[in-house]
Amino acid sequence: MQKLREGTKRRKPKNTEKNMFAGLLYCADCGHKLHYNINHPNSSIEYFNCSNYRGNRGTCNETHYIRADSLEQVVLLELNRMVSYLKNHAEEFAELLARKTTKDYERESQNRRQHLQELIARNKEVDRLFERIYEDNVAGKLTDERFMKMSQRYDAEQQQLKKDIEELQRQCDRENDRAFCKEQFLKAVRKFMEMKTLTPTILHELVERIDVYQTQGRGKNRTQRIVIHYNFIGVLDLPEVEEYPENVVLDSRQGVAIEYLVGKAG
Repeated sequence: MQKLREGTKRRKPKNTEKNMFAGLLYCADCGHKLHYNINHPNSSIEYFNCSNYRGNRGTCNETHYIRADSLEQVVLLELNRMVSYLKNHAEEFAELLARKTTKDYERESQNRRQHLQELIARNKEVDRLFERIYEDNVAGKLTDERFMKMSQRYDAEQQQLKKDIEELQRQCDRENDRAFCKEQFLKAVRKFMEMKTLTPTILHELVERIDVYQTQGRGKNRTQRIVIHYNFIGVLDLPEVEEYPENVVLDSRQGVAIEYLVGKAG
């Protein structure tokens, strides 16, 4: 298998306030968003980790840590791999999109709508939990200090739930016209082909979300899976293209190589 190893100095963040991947990354285990962070004191290192990690008073057992610079390289290589396949196998690519707008697309659409219902149900459950801790506080079963901590936690979760519900609802609403979906996706791909670079605008036009899995293995056998969900299309399972390896090995930090597996979940 062809491997690519990063050997140049890392670039400083283009935007120290917000990385272009912010809002697109989700924990593959618990479903919460990954939060953007800057390493201190080394501010040149941008990274994401699960906002629901138990070490930060959440419930997720793992951090799902991923470097922003490594992620950018992997996504850029994956987009170039898709463009190369489109150029050299136009008919096969068209057939792939046709399948995505039928059976595969319908399955992913069903999963998205199911996830929407789960978020709505959790939002209602948080409402009930609010009422319960309020009643316990009034009855003296819960101290004021404990009540404030719990209410702040539930409030933060509900604010995030509302944002996720609104975004999923917008996605579900625009799924009705498959021809429109296909054309919008191809339009974004062509724009990327013309510019040959990854900008925040193109990234958000192409990518709906990226699921990040926890790193597996140790030493030279460390791997991390990421699954890219494209706007209007979902997950594309592209055949391997010679110019671009299916899996990419990068040094996420000095002496630590991680092989990134891009594709379907599982």
